[in-house]
Amino acid sequence: MDFARNVDLSVILPLIEDQHLHKRAPFVIEMRNVPFKQQEQVLFYVVDGLPNFSCGANDTRGNGQYLGEVAAQRYGSTRIHRVMLSQQWYIDQMPRYKAAFEDGNITIPRDDGLLTDHRAVQMIKGVPKVPDGAKAKDADGGERHGDSAVAGALAWFATQNGAPPIEFMSDGPVSGADDYRGFL
Repeated sequence: MDFARNVDLSVILPLIEDQHLHKRAPFVIEMRNVPFKQQEQVLFYVVDGLPNFSCGANDTRGNGQYLGEVAAQRYGSTRIHRVMLSQQWYIDQMPRYKAAFEDGNITIPRDDGLLTDHRAVQMIKGVPKVPDGAKAKDADGGERHGDSAVAGALAWFATQNGAPPIEFMSDGPVSGADDYRGFL
């Protein structure tokens, strides 16, 4: 999730991985001027409904830090990456996200706003990012600032940095397990 509150969009872009390791965004949620608590409710509703949710990444710059923190508390700090978007992060991650498109490993919905956002990414002094102050109008007349491109890059990052497997060691048989021995 790329977080915003007043001017830019908050965007939730989940990715589903198929048996061929191709990632597809089944939907994208864009929120403009939505209060913090309601963004939290939307995020939790979406993540709770995702089948086999394994990992996510949240933009935690500024006010997004709160939402990243409560998401990590709810789903676990190994499953929610709290990303402070920086020049180094863009240098490391945006080329990987772009390569996913070039290699045909990712599909997002065909939408003018999403296309506009992804086309807004430019190389600025060696850093692939959306230029500061670059704005475009969407179909509703609202401003866009590449927010879905950042959300997509965060989602791709999450797919490449999944949560580690849970390790488990038994302390012995469960009480009453002998009653079910024929079924085990």
